[in-house]
Amino acid sequence: MAETRQLVALMLTDMVGYTRLAQSDEARALRLVEEHAAAIRESVKAHGGRSVKSTGDGFLVEFPSALQAVSCALDVQRRFHDRNRAAQPEDQFAVRIGLHVGDVVRRGEDVYGDGVNITSRIEPLAAPGGICVTAALRDQVWNKIPQPLVSLGRQELKNLQAPIEVFRIVLPWESNEAARAEEARPLDRTRLAVLPLSNVSPDPGDAYFTDGMTEELIYTLSKVPGLKVIAQTSAMIYKGTAKPIREIGRELSVGAVLEGSVRKAGERLRITVQLIDAASEEHLWAGRFDRELADVFEIQTEIAQNVAGELKGVLAPGSSQRPTGNLDAYKEYLKGRQFWARRSKASLYKALEHFEAAVGADPAFAKAYSGLADTYTVLANHGYEPAAQALPRAQRAAEKATQLDPSLGEAFASLGIVRLLFQHDAPGAERELERAIELNPNYATAHQWLGLVYDYSGRGQEAHAAMERALELDPLAHITHVSFAGMLMESGDPERAKALLLRARDLDPDYPGLGMSLAYTEMILWNWHGAEDALSIALHRNPNNVAALTTKMLLGLLRGDVAVARAAIEKAERIEPESPHVWASRGAFEQGTGNLEEGIRWTERVVEARSDELHTVLELALRYVALGRAEQAARCLARLDEQPPISRKLQPILLAARGSLAALEGREHDVAEALEALRRASWSPRRHTSAALVLCAAGKLDEAFDEVERAMSLHDPGLIGFLLDPLIASMRTHPRFQRVLEVMGLGAGVAAAR
Repeated sequence: MAETRQLVALMLTDMVGYTRLAQSDEARALRLVEEHAAAIRESVKAHGGRSVKSTGDGFLVEFPSALQAVSCALDVQRRFHDRNRAAQPEDQFAVRIGLHVGDVVRRGEDVYGDGVNITSRIEPLAAPGGICVTAALRDQVWNKIPQPLVSLGRQELKNLQAPIEVFRIVLPWESNEAARAEEARPLDRTRLAVLPLSNVSPDPGDAYFTDGMTEELIYTLSKVPGLKVIAQTSAMIYKGTAKPIREIGRELSVGAVLEGSVRKAGERLRITVQLIDAASEEHLWAGRFDRELADVFEIQTEIAQNVAGELKGVLAPGSSQRPTGNLDAYKEYLKGRQFWARRSKASLYKALEHFEAAVGADPAFAKAYSGLADTYTVLANHGYEPAAQALPRAQRAAEKATQLDPSLGEAFASLGIVRLLFQHDAPGAERELERAIELNPNYATAHQWLGLVYDYSGRGQEAHAAMERALELDPLAHITHVSFAGMLMESGDPERAKALLLRARDLDPDYPGLGMSLAYTEMILWNWHGAEDALSIALHRNPNNVAALTTKMLLGLLRGDVAVARAAIEKAERIEPESPHVWASRGAFEQGTGNLEEGIRWTERVVEARSDELHTVLELALRYVALGRAEQAARCLARLDEQPPISRKLQPILLAARGSLAALEGREHDVAEALEALRRASWSPRRHTSAALVLCAAGKLDEAFDEVERAMSLHDPGLIGFLLDPLIASMRTHPRFQRVLEVMGLGAGVAAAR
């Protein structure tokens, strides 16, 4: 029977105490279980679900979406709650419900796999009459249902390798301690959100100035000891919103909200602000400031002092320092940050213009130099600027910012990310980012970038904790969701990665890299139609989205559709002919269609332009091995010996390259050493595909296929590239290879296998 894989929302129900009731009163038990089953079937049908199987006193149900599953579970518990209120005590019964978003193997009408196993472990954690959900499901619905979700912490569950966080849904009729704690949580006034100030100026073009005032107030207040201030990215989501303060407070988990307006007329300013208790919506303080534009920095400090006095009583030393004495420089800086936040190619170059203008107007403006550094970093990291040009500029700007203002946390964060991404200096990056956080503990971006440092160094738990802290400070930042998702993909948790990416798409559907990331996650989960849908959505919003086009090329190759792949890569080349990322994709296309020499030429071009792209250097080494070019492969690997230590997540690929080269040269001892090192790399889901490459190069095909099957059980992200790798040419004619493709849902065959 054919098998397919799919990501679905799962619901498992269990009637509490049914076995005991059946032993004492079988007739009543049968009557109640029939009533229970009829109610669940009716609710499942109403919410678009499908009952997979019945266990007598429970059901396993699948839904197309997490929200449908939650809505059904809430409806079921509401039905039984209302029923029990009118029933005699002996006729009352309760149901436990567990919910999860997970990957399943579909065989006929039944489903199997990790998704089902996890759901079965979650359901018993629910109280009678209650609902428990996994973090993967919670991430998709937390802002779409009115009911609070209370964390039960990370739970050790039977037969699961790692603990997972579990949440319970607080039902409307519950009044236990957890519900009261959730309701009381917004009363913590040390957590503050500064909502986007309204622009009521006659000139709508002054909106940038109003947004800048919001940013500066957030920055100033974030330096108040003891205050936790929500980052600007999350606050700006509420620009122009009509949501009640109480609802915003619950969504951001803050106890106080600062809102207001700015009117700018010529050189005159009127700023009105009010501080509101998020739980009661009571006004704690209000102020109006009529000043000359030249006094804008004093106004910011005065507002911060009043807010701090109301909430904490003390303002951090040095927080009243002016960022610049030049208003023209200040205006240019605000415009620069506005464009930088959008992260598109065009907006980044606009940001660069404004930051350069700010520096030109005030050469001592530290924050403008930090903005310059961040812009060059993102331009290079996205492949819009050659790293050889952007790196020195980013580093000089970041160092200049730290020299001009040693108290500016953003400046040290800018320097830290430069050290990580372009110098591969993880210890140096960690020092700079820890300094940034010491200076500004509420700077979410510094926590996010520190998470990248920990991930680079193989410190997974610390990396995830840093990312979670960044999301706590900036819960609506799409870029942090995307960054964390990439980390989770590589650490073997694609389901949670997908949930984060779907949330990111809700926050900013136009972010260029989102379609690529979401499609790649779907491919890791073997949900090929889901990957196609993600790319279709991204390309519908922006037909020139190069990241989505290059991913569409990869998906086309994996599904054996060379025409689709060719059209996608050719369009990407027309849009960005000088992009190293596009060159790398062109190399992958040539490799995937059997043109290995041409593929190598494109990959060599990428390495020449981006010598800091260590992953591409490793790919080039593997391609040389596939063509029997041992000397060139050895030179590639020797280049890495001259670099700082590579990231831990690249180590399995490095071992694959070294082991494959050893196999090519007949060094059996070194092959064995590489394989042993990969077996010890239990922290990496890529260890099995890397071992399979080495074994294939050594001619041990049966052992290679054993490793592939282990990789499949873990949804090893390396499988995507493995299927197109020229090193596995000898595996493609083996009967077991077709079985691999069928299980992964690629029965038609990948392009390279044809």
